Amino acid sequence: MKKLLFLGIISLFILTGCFLPDGVERAEDFDQPDIKKEFCGVQLSFQYCKCAFHGQYCQDIGMSKKEAQKYVDEEYEKWLGTKREEFTKNCQAANGYFQDDKCNYCEQGLIAGETSCEQDSLGTDDQDGTEEELVNLPDGPYNEDCTINTEEYDRDWKKYSDIDNAIAPTDRSYEAQQALKAYESMIVKLTETFELQRDIEIEDQMQADLDEYRQAIVQNQKTNLLKAFWRLSWVTFTTIKSGTTAGKSFSNLLTSSGNAVQNIGSALKTFQATVPASSDLAIDKSTLLGKAEVAGAKTALEAVESLGDPGKVVARLIKTAGEASLPSANISEAEINVLKQQQIDKNVVNQVLANSRAANSERQSKITVLESEIKTLEGQIVEWENKEKQRVATALEESCLKLTNPEPVPPEDSDDVSQ
Repeated sequence: MKKLLFLGIISLFILTGCFLPDGVERAEDFDQPDIKKEFCGVQLSFQYCKCAFHGQYCQDIGMSKKEAQKYVDEEYEKWLGTKREEFTKNCQAANGYFQDDKCNYCEQGLIAGETSCEQDSLGTDDQDGTEEELVNLPDGPYNEDCTINTEEYDRDWKKYSDIDNAIAPTDRSYEAQQALKAYESMIVKLTETFELQRDIEIEDQMQADLDEYRQAIVQNQKTNLLKAFWRLSWVTFTTIKSGTTAGKSFSNLLTSSGNAVQNIGSALKTFQATVPASSDLAIDKSTLLGKAEVAGAKTALEAVESLGDPGKVVARLIKTAGEASLPSANISEAEINVLKQQQIDKNVVNQVLANSRAANSERQSKITVLESEIKTLEGQIVEWENKEKQRVATALEESCLKLTNPEPVPPEDSDDVSQ
C-alpha cells in the first residue's frame, strides 16, 4: 500500500510539472531516429548498410564490412546532426531552449534564453519615455539588423543550404538539384576519361609486347616469342572479361596463332579459362553517382580521385601478368615458320598494330572532348551553387525579420453597439 502511495505521489509530481526547470511549461525530447529503420535505405543506399551490418553487397560498393560500418556511422551522425539542428531551430522559434537533447518551452510572459526561461527584458529610452523590446536574434550568420554577416556566411553557407545535405534529392531546392545534376554528369565524364587514359596505357604496353613478339618470330627466338605471346594473351583475356575496349584488336592475333599451331591453340583454350577478370579495371559508376546523392559531391569526387593514376593501374595489371603462371607450348622451328608466314608475311601483326594505334588516337580525341565538357560543367556547378547561395541568403534574412518583427495581431471586433 505504501509503495502504491509513493508511486502515485511521484506520478503526480511528474504530471504537475514539478520536475520541470523554472519557467518551463512543458518539455519535449528529441526523438533520435533509428539508424536501420529511418536512415538505411531512406537517406543512404541500402547496400552500404547491408555490407556494414550483414556483410552483404560489400563487393558492389568496394568496401570491407569494417569500412562500410565506419562510413555508415559517419553519414548517420552527419544526418542526425541536421535533424537535431532542425529540431533546435523549431524549438527556438516556439520560444523554447534546447538542452540535454530536449526542448524546454517557456511559460507565457517569459522568453527563452540560452539555457533557461527569462523575464522579458524591456529597454527604456530615457529621453522620450518610450519602451523598446530587446529581441534576440535567431541562430545564423546575422548582423544585428538581420542582414547577412558576409564573412561568416561565405565560410559556412553550405550548411544552411540544400547542397551536400542528407536530404532526398527530390526535396532539395531547384538550384541544388541542378548543381547535383551537373556534378553527376561531371563524375560520369571524369570516370570515362580515366577509363580512356587507362586503355591507352594498356594498348601502348601491348604494342610494345607485340613489337617484341614480331622480332622474336623474325629472329626465331622461341623463348622470347612465347613469353611475349602469353603476356599479350593474359592482358587480352583480362580486358575482355572486364568489359573494357582495350586489347580487342589483339584478339585477331590470338585467333590466327591458335589456328596456325595446334600446341599453342590447345594451351590458349586452357589459359583463357584460368585468367580472372581484373577488379582494377571494373568501375561501378552507379556507386559513384549514389555517393553524390547520399554523401555529397565532395565525397563522390574523392571516390573518383581514389581510382588512382591510370598508368599505375596498368602497371599493376602488367606486373600481375608477368607473375602469372604462364603455360608452355612445345613448338618447333617449322611451326615458328608457320607463324611467320601466317602473321608476318600476311601482315596480321602490322594490321593489329595499326588498329591498336588508331584506337588510341580515337580515345585521345574523346579525352579532348571530355576535358572540354568537364570544364563547362565545372562552370555550371559554380553558377548553380552561387544561385543557391543567394537563395539561401535571401531566405535567411526573411526568416530573421519575421522572427524579430512579427506581424501585429489585429484587434477583435467589439460586440458592443453604440447607443
